[in-house]
Amino acid sequence: MPFQRMKVRLKKEIVTLGDASVDPTRQVGIYVDPAEWNALIADPDTLVIDTRNAFEVALGTFEGAVDPGIKSFGQFRDFAARELDPARHRKIAMFCTGGIRCEKASSFLLAHGFGEVYHLKGGILKYLEEMPKQESRWRGECFVFDERVALGHGLRERGKETAHD
Repeated sequence: MPFQRMKVRLKKEIVTLGDASVDPTRQVGIYVDPAEWNALIADPDTLVIDTRNAFEVALGTFEGAVDPGIKSFGQFRDFAARELDPARHRKIAMFCTGGIRCEKASSFLLAHGFGEVYHLKGGILKYLEEMPKQESRWRGECFVFDERVALGHGLRERGKETAHD
């Protein structure tokens, strides 16, 4: 069992972005299944952005992904304002651990004039679960928010890989 105790807190936003124009219940980017993800991010016209914080990115990320260098998701707005331009970045693909941050980030970019925004359906965890390691473009491990700390392909816990992996 991943969690030893349960704690429930009510919050206005699950992941805080702090922008009233963002509403992932009304508008989000195009979901991309793990099976189609590699082709999308291999396209040289696609800017691939990791929406997670610097600690998570340091553990693992997709080849060629932009690290926004943020400490918390709320800083994504500043990164986008500083580094992204709808006229120059016409096709953006984003990913995160499970998909929630990507939904908010894609909603944010769409609300700010970006036309073609994609995100990995089910996040990195779904990709690692479904994508065979030999076909994967993922490098490293994925941080998870429980005592398992980090997972690799097949959702194996850090240090629990077998010799045939």
